Amino acid sequence: MKAVLSAIFLLITLPFLPQTLLAEEPSTLQELEKQAADGSLEAQMDLAQRYYKGAGVEQDFTKAANWFKRLAEQDFAQAQLTLGLMYIRGEGVERDDAKAVEWLKEAASQRLVQAQYLLGIAYEEGHGVEVDLPTAYMWYEIAAALNYANAEAAQKRIADKLSDKEINQAEQDASQWWLQHHH
Repeated sequence: MKAVLSAIFLLITLPFLPQTLLAEEPSTLQELEKQAADGSLEAQMDLAQRYYKGAGVEQDFTKAANWFKRLAEQDFAQAQLTLGLMYIRGEGVERDDAKAVEWLKEAASQRLVQAQYLLGIAYEEGHGVEVDLPTAYMWYEIAAALNYANAEAAQKRIADKLSDKEINQAEQDASQWWLQHHH
Protein backbone atom coordinates (compact mmCIF):
# COMPACT_ATOMS: atom_id res chain seq x y z
CA MET A 1 0.00 0.00 0.00
CA LYS A 2 2.84 2.42 0.85
CA ALA A 3 4.35 1.91 -2.61
CA VAL A 4 0.99 2.78 -4.16
CA LEU A 5 0.71 5.92 -2.03
CA SER A 6 4.28 6.91 -2.91
CA ALA A 7 3.44 6.50 -6.59
CA ILE A 8 0.34 8.65 -6.10
CA PHE A 9 2.48 11.23 -4.26
CA LEU A 10 4.88 11.42 -7.21
CA LEU A 11 2.05 11.59 -9.75
CA ILE A 12 0.35 14.39 -7.87
CA THR A 13 3.58 16.32 -7.73
CA LEU A 14 3.93 16.41 -11.51
CA PRO A 15 4.20 20.03 -12.47
CA PHE A 16 1.01 21.98 -12.07
CA LEU A 17 2.71 25.29 -12.51
CA PRO A 18 0.61 28.44 -12.58
CA GLN A 19 -0.11 30.14 -15.85
CA THR A 20 2.17 33.05 -16.61
CA LEU A 21 1.03 36.36 -15.19
CA LEU A 22 2.52 38.50 -17.96
CA ALA A 23 1.06 41.97 -18.19
CA GLU A 24 3.11 42.78 -21.26
CA GLU A 25 5.54 40.66 -23.25
CA PRO A 26 9.11 41.92 -23.01
CA SER A 27 10.86 41.89 -26.36
CA THR A 28 14.01 40.13 -25.13
CA LEU A 29 15.09 37.73 -22.43
CA GLN A 30 17.44 40.46 -21.18
CA GLU A 31 14.48 42.83 -20.70
CA LEU A 32 12.59 40.15 -18.83
CA GLU A 33 15.61 39.48 -16.59
CA LYS A 34 15.95 43.22 -15.91
CA GLN A 35 12.26 43.48 -14.99
CA ALA A 36 12.65 40.45 -12.71
CA ALA A 37 15.78 41.89 -11.09
CA ASP A 38 13.87 45.17 -10.57
CA GLY A 39 11.28 43.27 -8.55
CA SER A 40 8.50 42.51 -11.03
CA LEU A 41 6.69 39.44 -9.66
CA GLU A 42 5.21 38.76 -13.08
CA ALA A 43 8.65 38.78 -14.71
CA GLN A 44 10.09 36.59 -11.95
CA MET A 45 7.29 34.04 -12.38
CA ASP A 46 7.67 34.15 -16.16
CA LEU A 47 11.41 33.47 -15.88
CA ALA A 48 10.89 30.69 -13.33
CA GLN A 49 8.38 28.98 -15.61
CA ARG A 50 10.46 29.47 -18.75
CA TYR A 51 13.50 27.89 -17.13
CA TYR A 52 11.40 25.11 -15.62
CA LYS A 53 9.66 24.22 -18.87
CA GLY A 54 12.45 25.17 -21.28
CA ALA A 55 10.12 27.64 -23.01
CA GLY A 56 12.17 30.03 -25.12
CA VAL A 57 15.29 29.23 -23.08
CA GLU A 58 17.32 26.13 -22.38
CA GLN A 59 15.62 24.18 -19.60
CA ASP A 60 17.49 24.86 -16.36
CA PHE A 61 15.93 23.57 -13.14
CA THR A 62 18.57 25.32 -11.02
CA LYS A 63 17.68 28.75 -12.44
CA ALA A 64 13.99 27.88 -12.17
CA ALA A 65 14.42 26.90 -8.51
CA ASN A 66 16.31 30.14 -7.79
CA TRP A 67 13.48 32.24 -9.28
CA PHE A 68 10.78 30.17 -7.54
CA LYS A 69 12.65 30.54 -4.25
CA ARG A 70 12.85 34.30 -4.71
CA LEU A 71 9.09 34.39 -5.28
CA ALA A 72 8.40 31.96 -2.43
CA GLU A 73 10.35 34.17 -0.02
CA GLN A 74 8.03 37.03 -1.06
CA ASP A 75 5.04 34.89 0.09
CA PHE A 76 3.90 33.99 -3.43
CA ALA A 77 1.90 30.86 -2.60
CA GLN A 78 2.06 29.13 -5.97
CA ALA A 79 5.86 29.52 -5.98
CA GLN A 80 6.01 28.04 -2.47
CA LEU A 81 4.04 25.02 -3.68
CA THR A 82 6.18 24.62 -6.80
CA LEU A 83 9.42 24.96 -4.84
CA GLY A 84 8.17 22.29 -2.43
CA LEU A 85 7.49 20.02 -5.39
CA MET A 86 10.96 20.70 -6.77
CA TYR A 87 12.48 19.64 -3.44
CA ILE A 88 10.40 16.45 -3.56
CA ARG A 89 11.71 15.61 -7.02
CA GLY A 90 15.22 17.05 -6.62
CA GLU A 91 14.78 19.37 -9.60
CA GLY A 92 17.33 22.19 -9.48
CA VAL A 93 17.84 21.58 -5.77
CA GLU A 94 19.06 18.63 -3.77
CA ARG A 95 16.14 16.30 -3.00
CA ASP A 96 15.01 17.17 0.52
CA ASP A 97 11.60 16.08 1.79
CA ALA A 98 11.96 18.12 5.00
CA LYS A 99 12.48 21.36 3.02
CA ALA A 100 9.63 20.32 0.75
CA VAL A 101 7.35 20.03 3.77
CA GLU A 102 8.44 23.47 5.00
CA TRP A 103 7.49 25.06 1.66
CA LEU A 104 4.26 23.05 1.45
CA LYS A 105 3.30 24.34 4.91
CA GLU A 106 3.89 27.90 3.73
CA ALA A 107 1.70 27.32 0.67
CA ALA A 108 -0.94 25.52 2.74
CA SER A 109 -1.14 28.46 5.12
CA GLN A 110 -2.14 30.55 2.10
CA ARG A 111 -5.04 28.19 1.36
CA LEU A 112 -3.53 26.18 -1.51
CA VAL A 113 -5.49 22.97 -1.29
CA GLN A 114 -2.91 20.96 -3.27
CA ALA A 115 -0.32 21.77 -0.60
CA GLN A 116 -2.76 20.82 2.15
CA TYR A 117 -3.43 17.45 0.53
CA LEU A 118 0.28 16.80 -0.09
CA LEU A 119 0.96 17.51 3.58
CA GLY A 120 -1.57 14.79 4.41
CA ILE A 121 0.42 12.37 2.27
CA ALA A 122 3.70 13.53 3.81
CA TYR A 123 2.43 12.85 7.33
CA GLU A 124 0.77 9.59 6.31
CA GLU A 125 3.91 8.19 4.68
CA GLY A 126 6.67 9.99 6.58
CA HIS A 127 8.04 12.16 3.76
CA GLY A 128 10.20 14.79 5.48
CA VAL A 129 8.36 14.29 8.77
CA GLU A 130 7.69 11.39 11.12
CA VAL A 131 4.63 9.33 10.27
CA ASP A 132 1.77 10.98 12.17
CA LEU A 133 -1.64 9.66 11.14
CA PRO A 134 -3.70 12.09 13.23
CA THR A 135 -1.86 15.02 11.62
CA ALA A 136 -2.31 13.42 8.19
CA TYR A 137 -6.02 13.10 8.94
CA MET A 138 -6.11 16.78 9.94
CA TRP A 139 -4.55 17.87 6.63
CA TYR A 140 -6.91 15.64 4.67
CA GLU A 141 -9.82 17.13 6.64
CA ILE A 142 -8.70 20.63 5.64
CA ALA A 143 -8.36 19.62 1.98
CA ALA A 144 -11.70 17.77 2.05
CA ALA A 145 -13.39 20.92 3.35
CA LEU A 146 -12.27 22.56 0.10
CA ASN A 147 -13.63 19.60 -1.90
CA TYR A 148 -10.21 18.35 -3.00
CA ALA A 149 -10.88 15.23 -5.05
CA ASN A 150 -8.95 12.56 -3.13
CA ALA A 151 -8.96 14.02 0.37
CA GLU A 152 -12.10 12.32 1.64
CA ALA A 153 -10.96 8.93 0.35
CA ALA A 154 -7.60 9.48 2.05
CA GLN A 155 -9.37 10.23 5.33
CA LYS A 156 -11.38 7.03 5.06
CA ARG A 157 -8.24 5.07 4.21
CA ILE A 158 -6.53 6.00 7.49
CA ALA A 159 -9.58 6.35 9.74
CA ASP A 160 -9.50 2.62 10.56
CA LYS A 161 -6.00 3.08 11.96
CA LEU A 162 -7.10 5.86 14.34
CA SER A 163 -9.15 5.82 17.51
CA ASP A 164 -12.32 7.88 17.74
CA LYS A 165 -10.48 10.16 20.15
CA GLU A 166 -7.65 10.72 17.62
CA ILE A 167 -10.15 11.46 14.84
CA ASN A 168 -12.04 13.92 17.04
CA GLN A 169 -8.79 15.64 18.00
CA ALA A 170 -7.67 15.82 14.35
CA GLU A 171 -11.02 17.37 13.41
CA GLN A 172 -10.68 19.90 16.25
CA ASP A 173 -7.13 20.67 15.11
CA ALA A 174 -8.39 21.22 11.55
CA SER A 175 -11.07 23.60 12.85
CA GLN A 176 -8.43 25.47 14.87
CA TRP A 177 -6.23 25.67 11.79
CA TRP A 178 -9.12 27.15 9.78
CA LEU A 179 -9.76 29.77 12.44
CA GLN A 180 -6.09 30.78 12.46
CA HIS A 181 -5.69 30.90 8.65
CA HIS A 182 -9.01 32.21 7.38
CA HIS A 183 -9.56 35.65 8.81
